[in-house]
Amino acid sequence: MRPSWAGFKRGIWLAGLVLAAAVVTAPAEQMAPLPPAPPPEKVLTWEDCVALAAQKNPSLVSAQYAVQASHAAYLGSFNGLMPTVTLSDSYSSGGGGTASGNGAPGYAAQAAASVNLFNMSAIAGIKSASANDAQAQAARRQASANLRYSLRAAFAQAYIADKNVEVARKILEIQQKNAEEVALKYQSGKEYKGNMLSAQALFLQARASLAQTLRSVRTTRRSLDQQLGLDEFSEIAATGTLTAQPPPEFPRRIEDALAVRPDVVLQEAVIKSAQAAVTTAQSPLWPNLNASYARSRSGPYEFPNPIYGWSAGVTLSYPLFSGGPTAAYYANKSAQDLFKKSEQDLRTVRDAAVVDLETSWAAYSNAHDQLLYANANLEATRQRNSEAEIRYGAGLLTYDNWEVIVAEWVSAEQQDKQAQLTAVTAQALWEKSLGKALGE
Repeated sequence: MRPSWAGFKRGIWLAGLVLAAAVVTAPAEQMAPLPPAPPPEKVLTWEDCVALAAQKNPSLVSAQYAVQASHAAYLGSFNGLMPTVTLSDSYSSGGGGTASGNGAPGYAAQAAASVNLFNMSAIAGIKSASANDAQAQAARRQASANLRYSLRAAFAQAYIADKNVEVARKILEIQQKNAEEVALKYQSGKEYKGNMLSAQALFLQARASLAQTLRSVRTTRRSLDQQLGLDEFSEIAATGTLTAQPPPEFPRRIEDALAVRPDVVLQEAVIKSAQAAVTTAQSPLWPNLNASYARSRSGPYEFPNPIYGWSAGVTLSYPLFSGGPTAAYYANKSAQDLFKKSEQDLRTVRDAAVVDLETSWAAYSNAHDQLLYANANLEATRQRNSEAEIRYGAGLLTYDNWEVIVAEWVSAEQQDKQAQLTAVTAQALWEKSLGKALGE
């Protein structure tokens, strides 16, 4: 039976399809194989990451220990004003001049109590410890706000990296399909060789982009591990939703925003510490007032019944030299200068905070506007690419025009994910400028 003309044409078409596939895939086989996507060991949401970082991140844990240490020192500083109670028991033996007489052993027991009624040095120590405690608390909140931003950025990068893999695979599939279609047209004499080679190059470019995206997944996951505080690297994938909220209005009262910023609060605590240092430097100019009371017993045996004596008194002391007014003069001058320095440092910090608020809010607003454009542009380029594919297959569109439309679609897919990452990171930076801590 002789083959029909339709069967002959079908055979030619199949042979051309096999040849086109070989033309497209042959250069790809010469490249390094694509690395497999690393399977995640854990899949964490944003809430999971916050809870884990609060327990494991070394910077935050270190700041917490600093707060505990400074608070314990603050409570301990009150010991300078607490009463002192001393119990003693003694034994003595000697010649005829001993208290017990004729060399007989003698025993004595005493209970003494004293209290500082007025001690400016102890009061200054309490103020200094309180200021250090406030500094530690402000430093912990600043560490928490910094961690919140760094963790959010790392989470967003890991999340977008996985999404980029999906986009890169989709682009590769379409570019491979386009390259095969152009190769078929070239084999049938309907397309130029240069256009076929261009389509093949775009396919290889998409393949290389996918390989690069797969490699970046591990890098972003490693950064996320670092922010979580994990000692050993593990494949952790970010899941859930990642959206950037529209930016709020800029605060009408900048003072309200500055009042809760950790860096401003920290510098204000530094000023309190400088004030306490001034009080400490001036403490030698104040007298010390101390009250004491003691009761004692003594006799030929331990803890005798008769009370031998008691004493009570009030002591007012004032050092004139070696720590008195002469030393206080220069210590006070140094402390006053450091206090004035801290006030100027606060001005610097507040001015920088105002600029930071303005800058981060503007960046957040710009990033959100760019995200809206990227979303709209992606929708438009997807529609144009679908229409262009049909028109090119029907011969109603030249390859040059089709290539431009495809390139715009590929660029829009990539820019959309980058715009999402930029907007989420900009929002996190704005919230850091507001002083939001981890978990807020």
